[in-house]
Amino acid sequence: MGRANMERKNEKIILFPHTKERLVEEGIKALQAKRYQEALRFFHKAEQLGEHRFHVKLSIVVCFCELGEFSEAERRCRMLLQENEEDAEILQMYLSILMQLRRYEQAETVIRQALHRRSLPAAVREHLLRLLHFSRQMAERRLPSAEQGSVQQLLSSSDITEHMRVIKQLENEDITPILFILKQYLLDKENNPITKTMVLRLLTLKNVSDVVTVEKFGQTMDVIPAKLNECSQTTFALNVLQQLENKLASKNPSLYEVAVDIWLRYTYMLYPFSPAPALLDEWMAALHLAACQFQGMPATAEKIARMYHVQAQDIDFLCQKLCEAEEISYF
Repeated sequence: MGRANMERKNEKIILFPHTKERLVEEGIKALQAKRYQEALRFFHKAEQLGEHRFHVKLSIVVCFCELGEFSEAERRCRMLLQENEEDAEILQMYLSILMQLRRYEQAETVIRQALHRRSLPAAVREHLLRLLHFSRQMAERRLPSAEQGSVQQLLSSSDITEHMRVIKQLENEDITPILFILKQYLLDKENNPITKTMVLRLLTLKNVSDVVTVEKFGQTMDVIPAKLNECSQTTFALNVLQQLENKLASKNPSLYEVAVDIWLRYTYMLYPFSPAPALLDEWMAALHLAACQFQGMPATAEKIARMYHVQAQDIDFLCQKLCEAEEISYF
């Protein structure tokens, strides 16, 4: 072997200062921006350089979960739990992953082991007991293969029409075994707000008394479906329609009907949230303007604003909201 080759062989790789820290920082930024694949690349590089801190390992698990790679998430989360047996949050995350993988017997075993520990907070212990009962039920009562296939469409398909078909079909099924899937569906930012409304109504129909979190347009709300009162939730929306009828229906019935259709689609899409801001005249003016635009009628925000005694910039903003919702509602 030549001298030059020997020297190259004996050379050591010199790392830039704080390389691991920079990789982790970039990974956290990507994770916060929901760029999960990119975040994983940064975290993996940091791992290769000897990064083994808890929060980095946990971030990797989160990335795999968000990417739907639950088998790898389960493997890594299991190792985290072995290192942090008393961490209730890691325990609950691990159980959630097992539920995603439908490993109910394994979940039951993990829960039993956790319940033998005396250090668990009372609230966590109570939650685990409920989860244990659920795991037993799921282990004993498997979904029929046809039903499993339909529900899987909610997780794997991006076809909104297919989602609507499956949700409608579930009206005649026992949804208890798949309740956790429906809860996840309501939280997923990628799902259409219209089908989320359908799922929420389904849970109300089935008298679900669990707290569920609904995400729409960057906002979240905790609700108990069994206690939802759609009439009270839509009081403001109905008031807008009544006042709009008085203002527009007799002058231009066809334009009024278009405005009503736009409003009903928008409020259905928002449910259980209410239109915001709760400004009656501004929303009426925005609906009037949107209806004119949809009908190809000449109209300006300034002219319609004067009719309703509001500011043109306010109705422009609300009209934009309505138009964006209309784009989502057609698929």
